[in-house]
Amino acid sequence: MSKKKQDAALLDQQQIIRQYGLTKNMIRKYFPKPQVKTVRGRHGAHWTVGVWPEDEVQRMLEHPEIAKLRAERERQDEQQRQMREITALFRDYSPEAYVRRARELRRSFVLHVGPTNSGKTYEAIEDLKRHTPGTYLSPLRLLALEMYDKINAAGIPCSMLTGEENLPVENAQIVSSTVELADTKTRFKTAVIDEAQLIADPSRGASWLRALCLVDAEVVHVCMAPEALEYIQKLVESFGDEYSVVRHKRLAPLRYGGECRGYADLRPDDAVICFSRKSVLSTAALLEKNGFHASVIYGALPPEARRGEVRRYLEGENDIVVATDAIGLGISLPIKRIVFAETAKFDGRRFRPLNTAEINQIGGRAGRYGLNEFGEVLVLGEDPIVRDRLGRSVGKVRAACVAFPREVLGTTYPLAMLLKTWQSMERSPDFMREDMHDALLLLGRLHGRELEQDRELLFDLITCPIDSGSEELIGYWTACARAILRGRRVPHPYFGTETLLDCELQYKAFDIRHQLLRRIGREDDSTAERRAICERIAALMRESKEDYIRRCRVCGRELPIGSMFNYCEDCFRLGKAGQ
Repeated sequence: MSKKKQDAALLDQQQIIRQYGLTKNMIRKYFPKPQVKTVRGRHGAHWTVGVWPEDEVQRMLEHPEIAKLRAERERQDEQQRQMREITALFRDYSPEAYVRRARELRRSFVLHVGPTNSGKTYEAIEDLKRHTPGTYLSPLRLLALEMYDKINAAGIPCSMLTGEENLPVENAQIVSSTVELADTKTRFKTAVIDEAQLIADPSRGASWLRALCLVDAEVVHVCMAPEALEYIQKLVESFGDEYSVVRHKRLAPLRYGGECRGYADLRPDDAVICFSRKSVLSTAALLEKNGFHASVIYGALPPEARRGEVRRYLEGENDIVVATDAIGLGISLPIKRIVFAETAKFDGRRFRPLNTAEINQIGGRAGRYGLNEFGEVLVLGEDPIVRDRLGRSVGKVRAACVAFPREVLGTTYPLAMLLKTWQSMERSPDFMREDMHDALLLLGRLHGRELEQDRELLFDLITCPIDSGSEELIGYWTACARAILRGRRVPHPYFGTETLLDCELQYKAFDIRHQLLRRIGREDDSTAERRAICERIAALMRESKEDYIRRCRVCGRELPIGSMFNYCEDCFRLGKAGQ
């Protein structure tokens, strides 16, 4: 072989990296010691480099470890290429897509703006009752149920539809539903969209954007906190529809009442606010030991059970309320004072102090017009956060939440890649993307042939609302989803009703089963089972709550209301904590 041909058959490190996609570490780890080649420059300079014969390089490419690493790198490169293509695809989905459809409708908007307890929803509902057919869109199941009761009590037939319950009424003139189930195909005379500032919520805000753009009614009443007005006003202007703004003031003034020092400072018609199920139950138990009768309201409590707790308070059976921030969105109770026993909460990602909007929303429940001259907000202990933030203005809503576009399910890209790319894209200054964290979590529980099913079906299953913080419920969802995908019978909930926690899990499992079956066109009537669970919960609530009292882990002493620790002060001071 001539020297020229021999040189051409030798490859240096840079050539191998460029031609075959290897890395320096691969070459250093797996290749034999190179030959040395002298390279001469134009001006007489020379240096040496390591080289390998091309046929030897080809043999090394077949090394199992190198082949495996190359395949992984090629997979990653292909994944990056697909993600770039998907990112370009997703850029076509923004609020403008909804706005284009909104311009095809002919509507008139009334924007009701004001703080909590200012009568904005009341005024909108009164117009809804006068001008039917219509629909009321609620942020909560419990509030949808409250409006269902009130409208029917006024002699106007009203049905209710939530993800959990369907209560049809013959010749219904109004439908009260959660905003996620907004009917966008029926033409109404009047629609009411409540708590529209939640358009900026990363998990649920897309439902408010969809309702504002697509609910078809002659008059649409939109009730919102002041921070949302500017954004929603611009959104409605982009529809080309007429609108008016109605500003509401609080009907009963609100003031900060200072510190609450404990049981002696609490009174009937107070609402004590905690931020976990354990804290609510422990606080209620301590209050009952000190002569109160407490109604409890928290998110994990089934709606029918919550309704029973509200009823017992309204009828005078109970004289004080202990609640989480579930009380903040529209539950109408004649409460004079809100007492914050805790001022921090776990939001699903981290433990953090309450923000200004949360303090105003919850604190605003104090003071019922016609019953109290004013509402009062207090805090247990010396925490200044409520005093400093109550009544302060909140940052304006600047972006809406856009739903994950189902249209992309028809592409050939893997579903997991579509969701991951959507989740990782940078936030636009004008909108945010719906949080698909839970959908990715649930998709990760499926594998093999389960992932080869119809895309639309898979997406419907993994977007079922679920408490993603409960491993028990995730496990039950997985069993149900696999049964559906394999054409088998969906399992019955198996958590039992021995304890309050068992009842809550059993009820939520029935909810999961109901929603999954509805997604495949099957109705599952578990009304009797759910009612039995709620009756069992009511019985457990009426029994002594002694077992729920939080106690020091060392000495067993009762911990005070609002305690953030698992130890009493004495044990902590004596260094016994953690023993």
